[in-house]
Amino acid sequence: MSKKSTSQSLSYPLRLPDDVQVDALRLLDVSRSVTNQVITTLWPRLDECSVRTNKYAYKQIEAMIAPPVSHGSRLFRCEAEQAGRILRAQAERKQQFALIHPILTEGMIVSRSEAPRPHKHRPTIKQALDALKQNDEDGGSHVALLSLVEQACNFYFKNGCFPASYEEMQNVPVMQAAQLPYAGDDGGSMGQAYRMAVDFKQKQIVLAFRTPDAQGNWSRDWRDHLIRLTIPDAVLDKCKQGNLQAPVLREVKEPDGTRYVVLDVIVEVPIREVPEPKDMSNVLGYDWGVRTLITATVVDLDGHQLTRPFFLDTGCFDGEQARTRRQIDVLKAKVAKLEAHCDRLQGGDARGERCLKKLTVLRKEISLCWRKYEARNHDLAHMAANVLLLLAVASGCSLIAGEALKSMKSQGRGRDAKGKWRNWRNNTQVRGEIWRILKYKCFLTGIHLEWQQPRGTSHTCPHCGKPADTYKSSEHLGKAIDWGAWLCCEHCGWNGSRDYAASLNIARLGAAWLKEAQRRKRMVGISHPKLQEKNVKPVCYMLAGSPLRFPASSPRACLLYAGKIYVNGWTYSVTLHSSYPSSLMLDACG
Repeated sequence: MSKKSTSQSLSYPLRLPDDVQVDALRLLDVSRSVTNQVITTLWPRLDECSVRTNKYAYKQIEAMIAPPVSHGSRLFRCEAEQAGRILRAQAERKQQFALIHPILTEGMIVSRSEAPRPHKHRPTIKQALDALKQNDEDGGSHVALLSLVEQACNFYFKNGCFPASYEEMQNVPVMQAAQLPYAGDDGGSMGQAYRMAVDFKQKQIVLAFRTPDAQGNWSRDWRDHLIRLTIPDAVLDKCKQGNLQAPVLREVKEPDGTRYVVLDVIVEVPIREVPEPKDMSNVLGYDWGVRTLITATVVDLDGHQLTRPFFLDTGCFDGEQARTRRQIDVLKAKVAKLEAHCDRLQGGDARGERCLKKLTVLRKEISLCWRKYEARNHDLAHMAANVLLLLAVASGCSLIAGEALKSMKSQGRGRDAKGKWRNWRNNTQVRGEIWRILKYKCFLTGIHLEWQQPRGTSHTCPHCGKPADTYKSSEHLGKAIDWGAWLCCEHCGWNGSRDYAASLNIARLGAAWLKEAQRRKRMVGISHPKLQEKNVKPVCYMLAGSPLRFPASSPRACLLYAGKIYVNGWTYSVTLHSSYPSSLMLDACG
């Protein structure tokens, strides 16, 4: 998402009716075969896709290859568009592989002779990437480079050496689940592969698309077979606000083998402009933690803390995820045991068929558990992003500062059950999903999101700026531990939750970054400060009186008639209330 863009594309999936599913699946099977054939043919010419000669990928593909199968020029354009998008993404990944290829060394591998179980040496990988990464680079590129290094290490485990080229490490990226973007056609009203229009009165989408029959013949009267899909009110409002783009026909595969087709409705909506740096005065800093998912505080540019900390606790959710994860481990152990039993059986043994049936059932259960696990994480990421946006709007912040936690990875396997769960939660939790969702939602709402240096935020006193130890709790200050929940500064006496301290430190970094942006009168090309720098001001421990919690959204004169703020993105709606008694709030704000 470019900061100069004035619009953002949003998509919403609509499942097609059951009576057209067979025809739609037949169309996607044909298009997937053609797309995979194009990708396989052009894979040796991957370097040519690194230079984008045109906005649309299909135009570049048409100049490189002729249609392998003739079933309509516009339909092949759509298939070429999908193939071009995949090849362009792989070409960018190959360019990033050229960056990490010189730093691949055997020191990144702990061989079987050095340890019972060969694995990657994380400190060496981290040190090499830190030397390669620039301070002003976005955290997402660090994740891409880390992914390539780990893929190269996995190649080493199988072959005993690092790959000499990207193509040696990466298999041809053919599609497993079909996807057909109609961006290569002539539009919803004049298209030769699809037609689509929105009926705002009936709240429906009227759709028709060209498909082959069971014998492979393509119908000529496909425009007469109209499909009507009901649109939710939220999507209808977006259609009225923005411009309807070419849809995508997509195949969805269920864990039990069921296949169905959805239509991704894409709407390009306008965005709000981000205020100029001179018009920003408050910064919301948030920290991602293990005990509480999100901790947020607000500070101004003078180093005054304007709000008490806001903790988003997801304890019950974590318990459900932990139980689901343990269930997956149990099922995997059963699968491994059955596979070993099947290998011992001889051919023709009736028990072998029973084992295979049990294995099929267990693998489906594992897929269902993973689907549930990922869906919960996705919902939680949406809720956390919405809560942060709500707090930013309620506190008058146009800048949100957070750590680029996508690149964080815990090392080791943990000494006990809690340690194993903590490391698993750090490495597979929703921090990357939260950052991605929060990034595009801030882009839509006109709030600037800026990542900050994650070094030492949980072990630095926000009051005096000096290093501080963490402890198990406020009652166990005799022994410092690295993963302690409580931070206590021996220099100034400040103590509080380590997540609370981290959110204040991140807000301090955001305030220093904003002051530099105001000085330069721009928000691009500003280096991210570090906690040790002098321009990062400490935070006042307390203002004149205890600071109120996040302010109400209504005027004080209308307090009795104030509405509630609901946060979408969760199974149930969430309502935020003040912790002060009603009588105290009426006396203070009435």
